[in-house]
Amino acid sequence: MRFEPDIEKAIEAIARRTHLPRWQVVLALEGVEEFKRKIPPNIFIETVRKVEKDRNEKIEAIMLKARFGQAGSIISKVQKVHHHHPTWLERLGDVTVKPLTGIPFALLILCGIFYLFVTLAGWITDKVMTPFFEGPYDKLIRTFVERFFPEGLIHDILLGTSGAGYLESLGLLTTGVFVPIGIVLPAVLIFYIILTLLEDAGYLPRLAVLVDSIFHKIGLHGYSVIPVILALGCNVPGAIASRILETKRQRFMILTLIGISIPCTAQTAVILSIIGPFGVGWVILVYGILLCVFVGAGSLLNKMVPGETPEIAIEIPPYRLPRLSNLAMKTGLRLRHFILDAVPWVFVGILIVNILYTLALFDTLSRVLSPFLRGLLGLPQEAIYPLLIGFLRKDVATGLIAPLLKEGLMDLHQAVTVVVMLAIYFPCVATFVIFLKELGIKDALKSVLFMIAVSLGVGGLLNILFRMTRSF
Repeated sequence: MRFEPDIEKAIEAIARRTHLPRWQVVLALEGVEEFKRKIPPNIFIETVRKVEKDRNEKIEAIMLKARFGQAGSIISKVQKVHHHHPTWLERLGDVTVKPLTGIPFALLILCGIFYLFVTLAGWITDKVMTPFFEGPYDKLIRTFVERFFPEGLIHDILLGTSGAGYLESLGLLTTGVFVPIGIVLPAVLIFYIILTLLEDAGYLPRLAVLVDSIFHKIGLHGYSVIPVILALGCNVPGAIASRILETKRQRFMILTLIGISIPCTAQTAVILSIIGPFGVGWVILVYGILLCVFVGAGSLLNKMVPGETPEIAIEIPPYRLPRLSNLAMKTGLRLRHFILDAVPWVFVGILIVNILYTLALFDTLSRVLSPFLRGLLGLPQEAIYPLLIGFLRKDVATGLIAPLLKEGLMDLHQAVTVVVMLAIYFPCVATFVIFLKELGIKDALKSVLFMIAVSLGVGGLLNILFRMTRSF
């Protein structure tokens, strides 16, 4: 596009003195900060002063008027205007992209997702999975194990030793199967169905536009909502989706925030099964704390990590009705990836717990770390069990809180503290592998050290706050 002679003269002068491409100079004159910062202020002011004085307008307004004027001229030559009645989908598209109506709509969508997630996943677990595991499945595996391994180490590893319930027993064939299949799989299934519906309907790009200004306050842009939403299903695809962000700075920040404050569906399902019975208020408290950590840690990273946040440019597609074939294909593919990525690590985590329990290493670690756990975090020494296993699988680690609560070794305040710390302090092994691939060893270790520091800080703060509430 060519501009009027005085503007062209200003563009050429800046390009010659700064050695910037013409298109970057044009965008800088239009007010795009990312390119405006590349021009020394003295050169910018000297060059545009005469143009602004002659036209009695700011250079940004002059440039935009010229661009829109030329666009209008082209449109007037080729466009034929017909009266058009907007469809209900077009009206919905307008409503959901404007902040005044779009933000309440987004909150309504998120509340609906949470309600469906809790209700449907909970119903499947309570009414279908639990009766199956406690009935025919339990009879089958116990008959098999008792026949071939009536007692000893293999018997304990397969059926568990630390409790009678399927969530507490920590056996490979009990907890190792019940957690991923009985609790986590229904939750993951419901989440991915909802996610695919929103994706195919065309809502996610609108959500990205709506949250763009909010994410900019922590150094990210609206596209960051995509990896965040995917991470709510499983942190692994969420971490991989960070590749859609343009700069290494943004990828480092969003990966750290995913690891630090976005519990996956597996962990959410276990949190609901453990904290949920004490009331929905406690669940809201846990996620409210994680939201505060997300905002606080994001603001801190924005100040600590050098670099700038680029602007967002996104095409918003029209709304469309999702196709059943796409829904089945995408949901099946995501479930397959979840089962292959997550379930093996559940078995590894359970196996390590059994080995450490058998070798009495947990007792040794508990005694050594007890002063630290009690002093800074206000936790019993038994809390070392879930905190150590959290390095492998957070959902398994969260599940270890159940027997501690049941046996009276931990109260509800302490359970909330451990749940929050597990969500913050280290990504599961599968996610950490993605961290290494995406960030490199050096930046991945920086990210993990930041998580551990924030986790200890939040855990210590919760300990102080809960102690204060007990005193009233």
